[in-house]
Amino acid sequence: MSRSLPSYTLLALILVTLSLVLGFANADVQCSDVILKIIPCQNFLMSGESSPSVACCSGAQALDKEAAASQPDRQAICGCLKSAAQAFPINVDKAAQLPSLCKLATKIPISPKVDCSK
Repeated sequence: MSRSLPSYTLLALILVTLSLVLGFANADVQCSDVILKIIPCQNFLMSGESSPSVACCSGAQALDKEAAASQPDRQAICGCLKSAAQAFPINVDKAAQLPSLCKLATKIPISPKVDCSK
């Protein structure tokens, strides 16, 4: 029997709450916006889907453009994704494939162990 995944609404609520706890000075990026853009990737990152959806790649590409704006924005996006990876059972191997599958330039990792200061 498969493990049930949190609904998009529950996941968004939890991550928005998490974003309120995290503050990223000097960045125009809000974790709630990051999470809303990456939520379509949930089925790829947390379950058995073998490839990301078009909606997933669209959201990831939007984040990629934001990340290119400045180093503080990249660090804030990285911190939000790191927090999400720590809070939820993200498949880090699949997450590592996302930049190439969605043709992302900045390649910000989604990992609970990434150093976002670099």
